[in-house]
Amino acid sequence: MSTYFNSNYLIRLIVRWKWHMLIILACSLLLSGLFSSPWFIKPKYKSFAVVYPSNLIPYSSETPTEQMLQLFRSEEIGDSLIKKFDLGKHYDIDQTDNYYATRLKNELEGNVAIRKTEYESVIIEVLDTDPKIACQMVKELILLMNQKARNLQREKTAEVVQIYSDQLISKQKQIDSIQTRMDTLRSEYNLLDYNVQVKEYTKGYIKNANTGSRGNQEIKSFLDNMKKYGGEFLFLGGYLSSLTAAYNDIKKEYDKSVSDLKKMLTYTNTVTSPVVADKKTYPVRWLIMLITAMASLFITIIVITVVDKSQKKPESDSASIHQS
Repeated sequence: MSTYFNSNYLIRLIVRWKWHMLIILACSLLLSGLFSSPWFIKPKYKSFAVVYPSNLIPYSSETPTEQMLQLFRSEEIGDSLIKKFDLGKHYDIDQTDNYYATRLKNELEGNVAIRKTEYESVIIEVLDTDPKIACQMVKELILLMNQKARNLQREKTAEVVQIYSDQLISKQKQIDSIQTRMDTLRSEYNLLDYNVQVKEYTKGYIKNANTGSRGNQEIKSFLDNMKKYGGEFLFLGGYLSSLTAAYNDIKKEYDKSVSDLKKMLTYTNTVTSPVVADKKTYPVRWLIMLITAMASLFITIIVITVVDKSQKKPESDSASIHQS
């Protein structure tokens, strides 16, 4: 076995088989160049964008960047992209294939890469045989992500708006009920302002206490009503004030939520915008040819070493026979 890895032996072997190796190397370069050409492998062009999250509200312990990644990778966005660019036809996938959907999604996943960078941004890369479509797909992904984030936040905001709306209706019913009762107390018992009326009517009653006049009887009747219904009237007035304050607070939050619901926010800040590539990214022909050449040379050396070893063995056996 040591002969196989002896450097001097390998050098002599390579020199002896150099023409064979050169022919094999030339053939491998020719074939790898041919099979990596556009006739066999369609060249692909890459377009990319770098974006930062904006206006996103995380739902749990995730960061805004992680939330944006989840939105980009949602099945809904993938399906919208497929429909927008008719990718089944564009990727030349047979729609009658039983695994059409799986093949289509695998092809899309192979051509689209979305990942987080070390700077908490997200890079979106799209490969396609058409550089313009690659660029358009990156732009569409950003647009779809914004729409998805906007729809999700609007759904949550709409729920908040509905909650505030229900609270306003409930508070308004309570306010109307109290106002109706207070209106009854005002009209039937002349209760208008508890503190002022008690003070004034008490003064009048004391002043006319010994006159026995009809006016004093009216004052006494009012004070009796005040004793009977004054506490209720005073309580209702305070309760109405607190309900009105609560209603106004809820109304402010309701108006704010309605305003948020109508906002057309964007959820990405684009640092690097996608452009149409003028140079193919795939395949890298020189790399394919280099790897093929190195692999062919390695295999060739192994083969000729085995062949050379097998040729020497009969010679050594023959020499042993003659010596004996």
